[in-house]
Amino acid sequence: MHSVSDLTTFARRTQGDVPPPLVGASTTVVGDKMYLFGGRLVSLRKMVSDMYEFDLQTYIWRKIEPSSDEEVPGPRYFHSADAWNNHLVIFGGMGYTESASDELCVLSDVRIFSLSTLSWVPSTPVQTASAEESIDGIEVPPPRARYAHLSSITSSRLFIIGGQNLSNDWLDDIHVYDLPSKTWVMWKPYPRHCGTYRSVAVCASRRVRNPSDEMRAITAATSSGLTVNGGKASPPPQGYQFLGPVGARFIPERGVGSNVLRPIANHGNTAPDGPTPTRELVHLPYSCEPTDNFPNDVFLYSNYNFTDVRRELEVLTPLPNHDFAVDDRSSAMGGTALPPGLRFPTGAILGHHLVIAGTYLAHSYQSFSIWALDLVNMTWSRIDPGATLSTGSWSRGVLWENGNRFLIFGNKDGNLVEDYNRRLLSWDHAAYIDLEAFGIYQPPELALSLASQELGLAALEEGTMAEFELVCDDGRRISCSRRLLEDRWPWFRERRREFVDAVTKAMETMPNGGKARGDVAMPELPGVLAEIDKPHGRPDPRLTPRAFHLSEPYAVTLAFLQWMYAQALITRLQHTPPVLSALLLLATTYKLETLEKQVKHAMHRALNAATSVGVYEVATLCDCQSLQIRALKVVMSSSRQRSNARPRHQGGPSGSGGGGGGGGGGGGGHGPPDESGARPRGMSDAPNMRRNGDGPRGPSGPGYGSGAPQGGHGPSELLFPLSSRRL
Repeated sequence: MHSVSDLTTFARRTQGDVPPPLVGASTTVVGDKMYLFGGRLVSLRKMVSDMYEFDLQTYIWRKIEPSSDEEVPGPRYFHSADAWNNHLVIFGGMGYTESASDELCVLSDVRIFSLSTLSWVPSTPVQTASAEESIDGIEVPPPRARYAHLSSITSSRLFIIGGQNLSNDWLDDIHVYDLPSKTWVMWKPYPRHCGTYRSVAVCASRRVRNPSDEMRAITAATSSGLTVNGGKASPPPQGYQFLGPVGARFIPERGVGSNVLRPIANHGNTAPDGPTPTRELVHLPYSCEPTDNFPNDVFLYSNYNFTDVRRELEVLTPLPNHDFAVDDRSSAMGGTALPPGLRFPTGAILGHHLVIAGTYLAHSYQSFSIWALDLVNMTWSRIDPGATLSTGSWSRGVLWENGNRFLIFGNKDGNLVEDYNRRLLSWDHAAYIDLEAFGIYQPPELALSLASQELGLAALEEGTMAEFELVCDDGRRISCSRRLLEDRWPWFRERRREFVDAVTKAMETMPNGGKARGDVAMPELPGVLAEIDKPHGRPDPRLTPRAFHLSEPYAVTLAFLQWMYAQALITRLQHTPPVLSALLLLATTYKLETLEKQVKHAMHRALNAATSVGVYEVATLCDCQSLQIRALKVVMSSSRQRSNARPRHQGGPSGSGGGGGGGGGGGGGHGPPDESGARPRGMSDAPNMRRNGDGPRGPSGPGYGSGAPQGGHGPSELLFPLSSRRL
């Protein structure tokens, strides 16, 4: 019988120029490609300097042949390789003293491979910061040659940590190399032994920011008179004063003594409860590029003494003037289960999680083990890949960030213990683990800045440039901008074009081209206005529709329009579970990828025992397999908890309940808090009220089947609207 974990992992045989078995080769993922460099051939016991490219989507290897005049670095293994600005940065390793010699040596050179030209950049002389340039007034020494060291890049600085020399003595120091200037700018001693055998250093390519947490930190620091990030913190993510007062950001207030009457600023159909206050906006965590004020940290994880494991986690934070701070977070790690001792670990950062993988060897059991540390609550959890990795030899793990997947290379017919004893790395098969199914993923980036989101919502609520209407299935109309819908909704733009083309052809068959006597030509628009309609053609107002029937409940239509204007899920109405479900259906039906990513992000964060059944249903309908698998796990977990808690002589409750499975991956933590007794803005109280002759009111709450939006549609019809939607 298969377990749910078997659904999260699959293995594929690789094709093309498959590399031979190697020892000590480096692997680096950039976008949808992985690059393998160097290593020692197992069959010939000879080091090479070959470069291979692996397509993560097609499973095809390609060997990159250098040109005859290219300055290729010497053969090496147990070196380091990192990605930076579409380049690979290679450092150190063990190689040969001369190209024609078999005499070993360790290296300390920095070589750069351009991924744009697929060629090696010529080497440069070693440069170090002088005493005047260094922060401590001492000339920075170049790093000693080493191999089996750790490396990571953040803020355009290459960190080289630990390693060993040719005599296998530990080199307990950290060197920092400034990549733009190609200069060694920092050196510090390090009090521990670090090497690839038992440690790993990783850094995320993108940073995850949580506006709510930042706002609380800035507010707390301001109230206590402290500064954030050395006084260089960005403005508060909520409550932008320059946007103007809520409800009058596009329609100014009437000034004192002014004779200009202020028009109605808030339409009842776009803001039934009045303009949305800033304090009620919900901003989810999002991904962005790191900055000087918000750099990415380097996470250094080590496990010592494999029989009685000791785990350590230190965080290296880059500071101005090429300095860095070290924070020991070893004591903060916890969880119901902890990772065993992993040999030759590899790792990566995805969202709010540190993923660690490596070979676990015990007398009675051997496996390739994958674990994840939630960096928000600092708890460990095991990634169960199912039966895929239960046999064969698997040895090298890498993160494919674009696909939210973790890859393990190996040979499904090999022997793990024998290959480990030879330090052999195989590339014949690749196993793909869906990390999103475990709640580990990279949150989507912002489509608009936080200020633009709030401004967009204000434009909808104040009826700015609203010359069009969306008609709900109950006949209610919501004012909006046709041009905005056309710009952000490709399906709508094409339907409008088809409508205009059909009307134009019909008019051509009429006498006089359908023109009445006395018709006048469309006037020319002055200045920049004449350029606005050029991309899509200027519509004839006589042929332009004034309304569109969406065939959705009012609450769903309003939430959909709020997203169209803000390009984000920022209102409480949008985060209501039934509305989220309907928005996911709209996103997949109309191929709105940005909306789909944001809704799945919100669903992951709100996933718990109460919402899991509804999430599973809508994820199945929309073919969102990762979300579907994770929701199914929560459903099964909550069912087991209820079964264990139910007395044997009694029947337990039939409704969903209990906890477990909440929180969510890339964003970390839980979704927006639910205020008991308060309904989301735009939702009706009618489904929760008892009328004369009605039966008892059903249970209310945050579940996907807890109520229906205004319009009288029950949860089943809301979850399955595809059967009645008119496209």
